[in-house]
Amino acid sequence: MENVNFHVGYGVELRVAYLTGRLAGATPGKVPTFDDVNSYVIEIDSARVSMTAGSLTNLMNNVLFAGPSAPIKDTRVEIDGAELKQTGTLRKGVSVPFTMRASLDVTPDGRLRLHPTSMKAAGIIPKGVLDFFGLHLKSLLKVGSESPMQVSGDDLLLDPARALPPPRIRGKLTRAWIADGLVFEQFGAEKPTHSITPPTASHNFMYYRGGTLRFGKLTMVDADLMLVDDDPTDPFDFSPAEYKRQLVTGYSKITQDNGLVTHMPDLADITKRGAARK
Repeated sequence: MENVNFHVGYGVELRVAYLTGRLAGATPGKVPTFDDVNSYVIEIDSARVSMTAGSLTNLMNNVLFAGPSAPIKDTRVEIDGAELKQTGTLRKGVSVPFTMRASLDVTPDGRLRLHPTSMKAAGIIPKGVLDFFGLHLKSLLKVGSESPMQVSGDDLLLDPARALPPPRIRGKLTRAWIADGLVFEQFGAEKPTHSITPPTASHNFMYYRGGTLRFGKLTMVDADLMLVDDDPTDPFDFSPAEYKRQLVTGYSKITQDNGLVTHMPDLADITKRGAARK
């Protein structure tokens, strides 16, 4: 992939600068099927992605802390300089509003670490006072062992392979930083370890080559499928869960090597057209 805004549901969007890897069946022996985002996993060799504060807010509220018993509610994430600022309500017997600032780095096992640099509960208790009374974040924030978000001392550790809605990803997170109002994540090496040459020139695309791929009533053996943004002036706005809407509005061409190049409009453009018709 190159220059793709990849919507993974619940208002969460990954801005993919580039990605190389494999599309693998989620179940051994089962063919990846575009019609079912639970049927495949994106195995990443190398990728650079970023997220907006809005996407992080949606991830917290709609995915990580979405259940009725979640210890944190009504979260809002902002990016302030080189740190994240998170506000919300902590449920510890009673509901307590809190504000936390945190820096980012990556653990040796590839998890995203949010390290609080300051924290206030009910707007008046600084983190140093909480430490004095032994109220570390681990004692305040109870999460189950199955959660992709774990607490170590005062640090929040997020497993990117389990944190996002389907389609799932697998890959080693090697670096994380904040720049230009975005949170960036690097998976694998900073340069792709290998590449495949698309059949047509484009700066905004997804290209699948080799293996077997199923979409709709079609099955491609030795797949050669390129999805191209019909508007090269902005990133390719793509939703794996709603790809059919983009597919039926676009058009396809067969290549000399019997591959398929499909030109698609951005998801946002289709949504705008639908709203205009109403």
